[in-house]
Amino acid sequence: MIDLDFEVAPGEAVLVLGPSGSGKSTLTLCLDGLIPHLVEGEYEGEVWVAGLAVKETPVPVLAQRVGLVFQDPDSQFCTLTVEDEIAFGLENLCVESNRIDEAIDQALEAVRLPGYRRRRLSELSGGEKQRVALASVLAMGPSLLVLDEPSANLDPKATADLFGLLRALREERKHTIIIIEHKLDEVIEWIDSVLILDEKGRLLFLGDPAEAFYDNHELLEQSGVWRPQTAELVTGLRQIGWRVPGRPLALSDTVSALAATPGLLERLGERLRPRVGTDGWPGRLEARNASVGRPLLEVRELSFQYATGRLALQRVSFSVISGRFVALAGANGAGKTTLASLVSGVLSPEPGRVFLHGRDVRGLSPREIGALVGHVFQNPEHQFVTDTVRGELAYSLLPRARRRPEAHLDEKQRWLVDSWLERLGLLGLAEANPFSLSHGQKRRLSVAAMLIRGQGLLLLDEPTLGQDERQVARLMALMQDFQAGGGTVLMITHDMRLVAEYADWLLVLREGRLVYEGEPEGFLARPGEVDKAGLRAPALSEVSAALLERLEPGRPVSASLPWLTVPSFLSGLGPVETALVAPGGQGSATGGV
Repeated sequence: MIDLDFEVAPGEAVLVLGPSGSGKSTLTLCLDGLIPHLVEGEYEGEVWVAGLAVKETPVPVLAQRVGLVFQDPDSQFCTLTVEDEIAFGLENLCVESNRIDEAIDQALEAVRLPGYRRRRLSELSGGEKQRVALASVLAMGPSLLVLDEPSANLDPKATADLFGLLRALREERKHTIIIIEHKLDEVIEWIDSVLILDEKGRLLFLGDPAEAFYDNHELLEQSGVWRPQTAELVTGLRQIGWRVPGRPLALSDTVSALAATPGLLERLGERLRPRVGTDGWPGRLEARNASVGRPLLEVRELSFQYATGRLALQRVSFSVISGRFVALAGANGAGKTTLASLVSGVLSPEPGRVFLHGRDVRGLSPREIGALVGHVFQNPEHQFVTDTVRGELAYSLLPRARRRPEAHLDEKQRWLVDSWLERLGLLGLAEANPFSLSHGQKRRLSVAAMLIRGQGLLLLDEPTLGQDERQVARLMALMQDFQAGGGTVLMITHDMRLVAEYADWLLVLREGRLVYEGEPEGFLARPGEVDKAGLRAPALSEVSAALLERLEPGRPVSASLPWLTVPSFLSGLGPVETALVAPGGQGSATGGV
């Protein structure tokens, strides 16, 4: 960060955005005193929290003013049970036992986990763990809550629960909230201000969310900063001449603004008319397989039970043909990572259940499976084996050169490594230790380490977590290039916006069973099934469904939702006739009617 200067009022909720590596997480460490007291580096200037100068205040004292929640709750747990975890900080502050007991109950009530005192942390779901992490800092009575991508590892249902808690805390105004988050459409309704950093950690913007995402949309796009999909849609409509009123950010406000836009519903109705069915929704939602020819991957009646007794998969069957971009979605614990691990050889399936190019994986050696399948884990740090970024890619090319593999590269291989580093924006960090990278940079490196090997099937477990918009686009462009070259992608993700924009086939797991196989549009057209699977449709598909209801009340689209991405929505809508254009020809910043 460079010359960062800002103030946050008591009780305010501030959303922090910025490109990957811009210093967002570093900022959180400056607020709770870990920088400069525990993390070494060059530190200049002053940080004041609740009237205390951070540089001059011991960390234990700051811990009573600032509560920090990380994206991985396990990384901050110190005990084994819920009550011990919440009590841990209070005991270290020598709080009286009767007050600790009362604080535990109050904190669990605040995060809606009454009755969880004696639960073991290892038995909790990801969402429950994150709520316990929040409870452990709330019990300390902080005036400032700092959350660093708290929903990154949560499925949509757990994310909604967490954001509901934070929204309730914000409405009470007892805590000032600073949150780093990429799921903007889910949080934007209760955010007071937006703080945006540029790629060098300088202050790019601080102020009203509508001003940030409408008046500065070009600047944010150039900086690679995420924007709400609702704002992207309205801005796109104005750019082709539609006179959309207001500056809506919330879903309901966006639907109302679009419905009030002169002539827009009529135009959408003209585009929609050929798609509307006469019989309503089709009957049962069944898995279906449109594969033609011999599949690259085939899964037959696959079940898997862990040694603990947990049944992770139940009679799952599907096949994937070469060249497809397949998304694998489902709630936490649905069996997605288990399925990927059985395909890549991390776990061993029963014979006759998983086939690669027609060969049973149980008959293949780890080296043979590795030549066919690249597997990028959800936690990239679990795959690092060298002490330099360049060394990670060199190791993928020369797995037998375990010590300094980059020293054994020939000229052609060195060029290949450097070209991959440049494509992913990591060339300037070639000699850095992989563990020193930002979370987003680590993910890009782990993906590159698989892509450089050239396997035909690439398994990606949540590859875009922690990435800014520009890097997600760059990463997904690499996936599309890989697909265009004959490669096949199987991507695990909770992000249904990503599914809508890039996947041509979707598999959905629920409680270990395959409940859907088909095109993404067909699944997203069924909000009830999306909800049952513990998922959430992207904001634009919700806007699309609401507009369809206004166009044809009670008469849904029979096959799929027609508009899942901003380009698909805008297609065929412009340019608009002069009579519909707002003053200035592009739609005013405020969208006045």
